[in-house]
Amino acid sequence: MKILHTGDLHLDSPFCSDEGARADEKREAQRALLRRIFACAKKEECDLILMAGDLFDGRHTTPETAALLQKLLRESACPVVIAPGNHDPYAEGSFYRTAELPDHVYVFSSTELQCFEIEELHTRVFGYAFTSAFLSESPLAGATIPEKEGWCHLLCAHADLTSPISRSAPVTEGDILRGGFDYAALGHIHKPPKLHDERIQYCGFAEGRSFDELSEGGVLIVTLEEGASPKIERRILSQTCYTIRELDLTAYSDEKTMCSVIEDSVRRSVEQGTTHLRLYLVGNADPEILSSVLDETNQMSLGLAYLDLQNLTIPVSDGNFLKNDITIRGALYRALYPKLTDDDPVVRRRAAKALQIGLCAIDGRAIPTEEGKR
Repeated sequence: MKILHTGDLHLDSPFCSDEGARADEKREAQRALLRRIFACAKKEECDLILMAGDLFDGRHTTPETAALLQKLLRESACPVVIAPGNHDPYAEGSFYRTAELPDHVYVFSSTELQCFEIEELHTRVFGYAFTSAFLSESPLAGATIPEKEGWCHLLCAHADLTSPISRSAPVTEGDILRGGFDYAALGHIHKPPKLHDERIQYCGFAEGRSFDELSEGGVLIVTLEEGASPKIERRILSQTCYTIRELDLTAYSDEKTMCSVIEDSVRRSVEQGTTHLRLYLVGNADPEILSSVLDETNQMSLGLAYLDLQNLTIPVSDGNFLKNDITIRGALYRALYPKLTDDDPVVRRRAAKALQIGLCAIDGRAIPTEEGKR
């Protein structure tokens, strides 16, 4: 049996940081992703689609999205099982309560463990639904999973395996393993953690919506054969990719060279298919020169849907000067130096930002804000 496992699409996300037209474009792109998912299931000749929650970003959907999903579900060549999540609970007024769904679409409707039997596949799919934004107990804890000889047993659920005190269905791997499922299709964690048993999988995000969801997204294609471990393959379906890069400007002291290396870094990202780029500018840089560079870079046509230049440079030309400075400026630099040279780039970025803000405050200069957004 071949399964397409997806979830966490967050259709109709508000995209609050975007202007109206741009937000509408992004929601239309989400609907295009939904079409690609069902097209992938058809191309792969899947026997079953499992949608593990947060199909929508909220309880209410736009008419366009609701109509499209109903159409795709009606036209699906295989059964579809949906487990509503914390963002799209099975609640009054939700799509799941108001839509007319065909017989081959199954939607869990209770916080208690339920089971759908799909006769033509000799498969039982267990799961539950969020009926509000919170589900503080594991529906699998203490649950009995009755065996049915010769049938495949699956779990489709929105669950949090990362925290035993989570309010988003704190299921444990032990809960799942005791159920004896041939495969557990989970949603909720967008960046899947490494789990101990390959039969338990998070689908992850299908397409990034922000810089919290980096790199390419997709769905899982799972092939189950009796007596064998699941064969799990990721199919990349995203057409938008979010990427964060870091560029050290220490070695570049003139405006022309800085502009050139920034543009080159951006162009490399475009060549790799990246359309949303956050570029951290780090290292030592003359603030006046860098200000001119940022102004010029903002006017470049670099082929990106979105470019966010984050200025985290240290506003000096020579770090050795600060290292030996006997004033409070030097003391601040020396205090932050271990973090400025840390192996972790996130720690370095934070330290650079702290030094930048501190030096500006000491010198009475304006504290820089985020620059270069496009």
